[in-house]
Amino acid sequence: MFKNPIVKVYYDSIEADNELLKFIDRANIKIDSCISSLDPSVIVEVDNIKQKRIEAVGKRGLKLRYVTEITKDNISYVKEMMKFSEMRHLPNLKGNFEVSDEKEYIAVATLKKAQPLPKLLFSNIPEMVEQQQFVFDSFWNRAVPAEQIIKEIEQGVFDHLTTTIFSDYKEAEKKEFEMIKKAEKEIQIIYSTSNAFYLQEKSGTLQLLKEMADKNKELNINILLPVESSIKESLSFNLLSKNIINNNIVFQDIAPSVNIKIKSLVVDRKESLIMELKHIREEKLTASIGFSIYSNSESIVLSYASIFEVLYNQSILFGQIKEDEKIKNEFINIAAHELRTPIMPILNGMEILEERLGEKQRKKYKREIDIITRNASRLQNLAESILQVSRIESGSFGLSIQKDVDIHFLISQVLEDLEKKYMYTDKAKKVAIVFEPYSKGDNSRPEKTQKKQDHVIIRNSSITDEIGTKYEINKDYDEKKTEYLPPPLYVDCDPQKISQVVFNLLDNAIKFTAEGHVIISTTTAFQNNKSSNAVKENKIINVVANDFSENNNNIIITVEDTGTGINQNIKEQLFEKFSSRSPQGTGLGLYLSKKIIEEHGGKLWYKEPNEDEAMSDSKNNDYKANNNNNSKQNQKIGSIFRFTLPFFIDDEDDIYNKERNNKIK
Repeated sequence: MFKNPIVKVYYDSIEADNELLKFIDRANIKIDSCISSLDPSVIVEVDNIKQKRIEAVGKRGLKLRYVTEITKDNISYVKEMMKFSEMRHLPNLKGNFEVSDEKEYIAVATLKKAQPLPKLLFSNIPEMVEQQQFVFDSFWNRAVPAEQIIKEIEQGVFDHLTTTIFSDYKEAEKKEFEMIKKAEKEIQIIYSTSNAFYLQEKSGTLQLLKEMADKNKELNINILLPVESSIKESLSFNLLSKNIINNNIVFQDIAPSVNIKIKSLVVDRKESLIMELKHIREEKLTASIGFSIYSNSESIVLSYASIFEVLYNQSILFGQIKEDEKIKNEFINIAAHELRTPIMPILNGMEILEERLGEKQRKKYKREIDIITRNASRLQNLAESILQVSRIESGSFGLSIQKDVDIHFLISQVLEDLEKKYMYTDKAKKVAIVFEPYSKGDNSRPEKTQKKQDHVIIRNSSITDEIGTKYEINKDYDEKKTEYLPPPLYVDCDPQKISQVVFNLLDNAIKFTAEGHVIISTTTAFQNNKSSNAVKENKIINVVANDFSENNNNIIITVEDTGTGINQNIKEQLFEKFSSRSPQGTGLGLYLSKKIIEEHGGKLWYKEPNEDEAMSDSKNNDYKANNNNNSKQNQKIGSIFRFTLPFFIDDEDDIYNKERNNKIK
């Protein structure tokens, strides 16, 4: 073993043979070799060299890889070598060298068939070894498996087969022109980027294509490329796409999902030229060509022809889907707008009718009026939801962000709207809505023996049968008060859209809760501040914090109910369109809510109540007394939905203590 880096030349054939055998003995993992077409005869016919390699493979598991030119003359030797090594074909390969374990390198002078080595060069200098390993890897990656070439030779189709690698773009371009001029029936071209098209425009290739198309009406030219606005405006594109003489040039817009960086040319399914595209910048005329590979091997050419056809058909299908999607969206927009047109007169007409009816008539026709109003409102909500879905899918959905929106005030307004909606239904007597807003200094949830703290508001329609709602609040407050607003909690958001989300979640909770309560609560999580709000030891916050990994500060809104829970059949598609199994809903509410929250930079998710035991147990203990009439048999599993709204502050007191307007702007 050589201890120091050396370069040594062995001039004597016996010494050269001995050094080659030692080189094989020192290899532990692999030997990579580039050999001329004569070298396989030496490896097979010189017994000691052949046996040494076979023993290394059999006893030590050494991996041998060879790149050579396979011909009719050496095919028998190549077949013999394939019994103990992996072989690939590269035409016109010159030179003989081997690299062992990426540590040692030998090169052999010109060989003679089945003769010992004339002289040998050895080196273990890392830079030289690394360079030769790179050369081998480059050849290996571009070479063709030996099995394929042997089959073609034996079938008699290899007489004129050539696979050539061009490193000079001018040589590749010259070959490209030759191929196009020889075309008789079909030319398939892929310009995978706009820069490739501009490069062809500059080189004159596109002009040549037009001349060939005009000259030969039997020649079909199909070009696959990204048809961008700048390409559409180019002179070459217009000349080719409006080929009025024979109309035999077709452009197809490549599907945007195709992420390839090549220029390919296949002519008459007999020849192919594949060029590697490199881009300095994403601007016109900055494309350059790397390696180019020409082949007239049937298997290679047909492979690239198949790739072209797959991409071509995929692009046609994508275009059809895109057009169908456009037609669908136009229909949805028209239908939604047409639905909205008669709805408002119906709702306004019912309000006017109620005002004009006397008290007796109002009571007499109250059921019919409620049915008309409720269904018209439902239709209005459906139309609005469809329009919003259409805007989301078309990319035109936007937010109207306002500064310093008080989330607590916003929730209070939503609660008022819900109370009006369910005022005259059975829900008013059976379902309590509980609002638990967070305020700074709320270190823990109240023990079940304590009075409810002053930040807890219960809006419970079961307390009264009269129109309106009373509130059960701490006795420290004036019991004559009919309204109480919690301490403000500010965030920048689109108040209308966030109100829609809160309304959707609460409305769903009420719909699926036959009897019990629905709780909406707020809290905060400061991800980057060790002196976070005082609830950092609260189990609720620990549970919530495990559900999202954002590094932002977040306001967290939770809606929990004691209803029937989520149908297991739709749990995985819960936030997808039309996933509802309820006759009461459209299946769009949760989809829209999730999109709205994500547009705000937040997250909306669902949890099973038993996953949130710390939270649900605490709440259930507080309100168990209000639900003694429900037997354990009738108790439902319920559901929990949460969403976050991120905010960015320098001081966490910012969202509590600054003087701000507590009304939505």
